[in-house]
Parts: sequence; structure tokens; C-alpha cells
Amino acid sequence: MLNVLHYVSRMDRAGQETFLMNLFRKIDREKIQFDFLCSEQAEGAYDPEIRALGGHVYHTEVVTARGPIKQFRKYAALKAALREHPCDVFHIHTHHAMDAFRDALAAKNSGVATVVVHSHNTGALYHVQAHRAFRHLLALLPIRRFACSEAAGHWMFTKNNFRVIHNGLDLDAIYFRPERREEVRKAMGWEGQKIIGHVGRFNEQKNHRFLVAVFAEIHRKDPQTRLVLVGKGELEPEIRELVREKGLEDAVDFLGVRSDAQTLYQGMDLLLFPSLFEGLSVVLIEAQACDLPCLISNTNSQETAVTDRLCPMSLNESPERWAEEALRLLNEAPARTDNRADLRRAGYDIGALAADLERLYAEG
Repeated sequence: MLNVLHYVSRMDRAGQETFLMNLFRKIDREKIQFDFLCSEQAEGAYDPEIRALGGHVYHTEVVTARGPIKQFRKYAALKAALREHPCDVFHIHTHHAMDAFRDALAAKNSGVATVVVHSHNTGALYHVQAHRAFRHLLALLPIRRFACSEAAGHWMFTKNNFRVIHNGLDLDAIYFRPERREEVRKAMGWEGQKIIGHVGRFNEQKNHRFLVAVFAEIHRKDPQTRLVLVGKGELEPEIRELVREKGLEDAVDFLGVRSDAQTLYQGMDLLLFPSLFEGLSVVLIEAQACDLPCLISNTNSQETAVTDRLCPMSLNESPERWAEEALRLLNEAPARTDNRADLRRAGYDIGALAADLERLYAEG
């Protein structure tokens, strides 16, 4: 059996982690073993399911130093973890070339046969100059190069020598069904309201401040609208306070991390997604698989547009202009349908992707 060790921060319900779990559920577990090495110590939301599927969750040593010393200690901590938990394939999931180079070098120097660097984004909130410099060092290493999109690949790698691995879904589980929509809306108390949703971690990248400003304008013009926020994160207290300041407490729900997020798309009427940057958003693929209209920032990769349900706008436009477009989509969007065939043709079926990755892992 081939052992694949995935290197992540923590297996919470976020984009790349949800993709990995979709993959884990479909991959041939008699041929390939998935384990997870986490750089954060806390229990992840997916950890119990990982163990139930036969996987293991490990953690690296906590590193608290700063600057170059921190990077050296993280390198040493990863080497120690790989000595304790050897693997055939070390699959690094990241968005920053400095981290990718450090971790890939540690894995190669630990004797791992196959090292994969998988790019999951098109930007970074820290050390952008360091990222650009380390891209060239990363190019010197004998590694496999994956990316969730062409844009994410060009962000991480200096040459066009990467393979795009789409963030696949179990399409038979998520496609739109009118009866499921009615069940969700009744269970959530959404009947008679226009539900605007957002799924994502409360951090700078997801741009919640702008999102709340847009919703304030939407709700002022149409009091039947309600905003539901799925996720958690470091900025949640600030966003809760912003909602209070704008007098929107009765119109905004903070749902936290949900195991049924894919089901909630059924009951929503619009997804509002003004991210500062994205690689290839699992959330937007999920929403399109459920045929949900989406108003998104044009910073999202064009590859994300698998269907005609995405409406991109510039973040330079005002919240008022975003609100006008949101209301247009709410009032004029065509009826939702089963669009599984479109997603399969675009390469987002998780079963087919699992088979492809089994072959790629075996190639070394």
C-alpha cells in the first residue's frame, strides 16, 4: 500500500481541506493510505472522520520563534516529524513559495521518495516579496507540481510545468433538488425570505467588512433579505460588532462551522463572495453544482466559471452598486436545475479525479 502524507495547517471545514476529504472518501483505500500532518496543534473538524476512514492525524512541534530562526526551527521540526512518520509521498498544500521551499527541502533531505507541492491560491497576505524570491528556489527542487487552477499554478511556479487538479465534488450528493430546497428552508426558518449566503473563514482574504457593507445596502432596499454567514475565524468578533453597529442583528445569522454547508446552498437564493483573492474556490464550485446564483469579486480565477451562474464585479465598485447587482440577481435569476453534466464535463467529478490521483501517486 502507498502511504500519502498530506501536510496542512489543520483539517477544519475549509476549501482545500474539504476537497481532501472528498478525495479521501473516494480514493481506493486498499491501494492508498491517506494520513495528515498538521502544523497546528488543535483538533480539526474532520479529524474524527479521518480516523474512521483509517487515516491518522499527526502534528509537528510548535514553533514560537520569529524571523529566520523560526524558519530554521520549522524546517527542523518537519524533518523530525517525517522521521517519526515516514511516507512514500509527502503532499504539501500551501499558497506561499517560501513555505513550500522550506517544507519540500525538509522532505527531500529526509529521504521522502516523492514530494508534491500543491498550490491552492493566487495571493498572500504576508511576505509577498519573499514569495516571489522563493519561487525561483522552488524551481530548483525535484518535486511534483500541482495547482487547483492555472492561475494558482502561475502564482506558485516559475514555469508552466505543473498539473491542474480540480477541486472535485461528489456531484450526486450536491445537485439541486426543489424538494430538498423546501426542506432546508423550512428547517432553517427561511420561508418567505430572500437568503443571501456566504461560506468561508472569517479572515482578511474573504473580505467580510465589504460583504456586510453590501448587505446593509441590500437590506435597506429589500427588508425581506437575510444574510447567513457560515464559518469561523479570527475576525468573527469584529464582524459581529460591525453588524451590531449597522443595526443588522435581526437580519444576519452567524451559523459557525457546519457539516451540512453543501445542503444549505439548496435553501439560499444568492451567494455573495467578494474575496480579495482565490485560487479556485471550492465554495464557488459547490454553489455552481447546486445551480446557485453567485455575485463574486473579479479577483476570482476565470477558471472558476464552470456555469453561467457566476456574476463577477470589481471591488472598486461601491457597496451600493454591488447591492443593485445582487438585487437584480435575486429578482431575475432563472429557475435552478440539475447541472451535474456540466460539472462532469468540466472535470469536477471527484470519482474521476480520485482515479487520476491514484495513478499520479503511483508514478512517483
